[in-house]
Amino acid sequence: MGSPARRGLFLGISSRTVHYAPAVRPPPLATLAPLSAFLAGALSLACSVSNVPANAMPMVRARATSDLDCADKDVRIEEQLGGHFKAVGCGRKAYYRAACEALRCVVSGEGEAMVPWRDRPDPAEVDRQRDRLPFE
Repeated sequence: MGSPARRGLFLGISSRTVHYAPAVRPPPLATLAPLSAFLAGALSLACSVSNVPANAMPMVRARATSDLDCADKDVRIEEQLGGHFKAVGCGRKAYYRAACEALRCVVSGEGEAMVPWRDRPDPAEVDRQRDRLPFE
């Protein structure tokens, strides 16, 4: 078939040496920018979600002591994911959901509809409507 150089030309491969430009690496901080942006987003989300239990815990505890008909010291509240809570005390248990907007929290029991603060009617308007109802 011939010499190796001749075979290379036959296959369309040149026997010349090809020089490539050296690889250009981005600066070290440029590679960390996407990672730091991701971490900042994840941490801000974690902080906003982790605020719900801290703000809602007193309301959940008050609601649980009433619903379970149990002393405050005998009620154990377990924090679950996504603003859900499990209250156990005096041989009973109850489940609650909490939603917080800033410092205002709404706690609802299992099977109850949740109404966020912004969708609730003005308390004064509710009182006026209640006063207009005929007494039976």
